[in-house]
Amino acid sequence: MRRELAAFVHGLADGTRPLRLPGAAGEWAAGGDGHFHLAPELFLQVAGWTRFRFPHGELRLGPGEALVLPPKLLHAERVGAAEDGTPFCNIVVYAEGATLICHIAHEEAPGQPGILHLEARQHAQAHGIHDWLADAARLGRSSGAATNTEPAWAAAQARALVVAATAGVLRALDDASADTRQEPPLVARVRVLVQNQLGDHQLSVRRLAAQSGCTADYLSHLFSQTTGEHLAAFINRQRMERAARLLGESARAGKEVAWACGFATQSYFIRTFRAHFGVTPKAWRAAREQGTAERS
Repeated sequence: MRRELAAFVHGLADGTRPLRLPGAAGEWAAGGDGHFHLAPELFLQVAGWTRFRFPHGELRLGPGEALVLPPKLLHAERVGAAEDGTPFCNIVVYAEGATLICHIAHEEAPGQPGILHLEARQHAQAHGIHDWLADAARLGRSSGAATNTEPAWAAAQARALVVAATAGVLRALDDASADTRQEPPLVARVRVLVQNQLGDHQLSVRRLAAQSGCTADYLSHLFSQTTGEHLAAFINRQRMERAARLLGESARAGKEVAWACGFATQSYFIRTFRAHFGVTPKAWRAAREQGTAERS
């Protein structure tokens, strides 16, 4: 993984490896196909191809190409081997807060990517990696409206930001003093699976266990023993944190937020939100808006 990351750093820096940035478009719509994250993602295509389907179109990523996915951009992925039979392989980078997650993906089932190797770090570089990728994504979305020489400068700036982010990943992975979150690989993998399926109302401990090749009881016990939190409670907390972010950062209707957080009905979402925060989503949003108005 480190060798491929280094190759992308050099290739992106000297312009020999293409950087793809989705242009301006809507983020997500209730009932859409795929999933999204609240932080940007970096995809580095090592071999084979990945086809991304967005609400506004498709994009195919080929060997040696890099893609920055903006936050909240709904997408579905399909992967495949190269024409010469070289198996699919890519590297996915995700950073949020102080957490950095980097994994190598392979074709786990026909057309479907799966985690082959994963490394996670609690590292100061994670903040910079997140911000650099977010800035690069914003440049990609705004470049369509740029004029004169702006597109060229925006592309150069975005490329430099992605180079900085990828180099930051290498620094974090190679930092011997970093907190490597010594937890079983299965637990780290489940964290990623949860994030990728938060918007699916069928997400459950049993489903995660089936995807991980173990029993639900074993997975629940291992996760609880490692993290001190029950897996079902972790899923619920992640959904509530996502709901709070979406309510605070967008004007989406409550039923749309419910869908994005994996609730089959708005009524169940409201009950769960009230049990977690002590108020309904509508009251929570109103209080937040009032507080923002008072501070301004």
